[in-house]
Amino acid sequence: MPQPLKQDSLDAVTLLDDLIPLREASHTDVVEYSVEVPFCYAECYALLQDGRKVGFMEPRKFIGWSSHKPSRTLLFRVNGAHLELDVEDELAGQAPGKIHNITLEAMALRCADTMRKFIGIDGELVLLPTT
Repeated sequence: MPQPLKQDSLDAVTLLDDLIPLREASHTDVVEYSVEVPFCYAECYALLQDGRKVGFMEPRKFIGWSSHKPSRTLLFRVNGAHLELDVEDELAGQAPGKIHNITLEAMALRCADTMRKFIGIDGELVLLPTT
């Protein structure tokens, strides 16, 4: 069974609130992140403890996701770097937003022989090197 974030959850939430802030909410209150494809482009939302569904302050930072499976990764672009949120459904009630891990990839780390695959918000394939 996956374990919640290894680092202090409060520090992780503060990082998310700083890098990919939500509209009128904090990542502390997130119970789940969802990806919807209402028209041509996918959108990522946060579902809160009080039942509200909120978007991100800068929705364009969301650039893709790995799947809709119980174990998935949400991909964001922040100041030229990639931010990945690994989400595990098994962590419901144990970690904000069911987050298992947060990875912030610096531009300098983008050289590798193997690739990770994501579904882009426009349905196209997004490839990132495996570090």
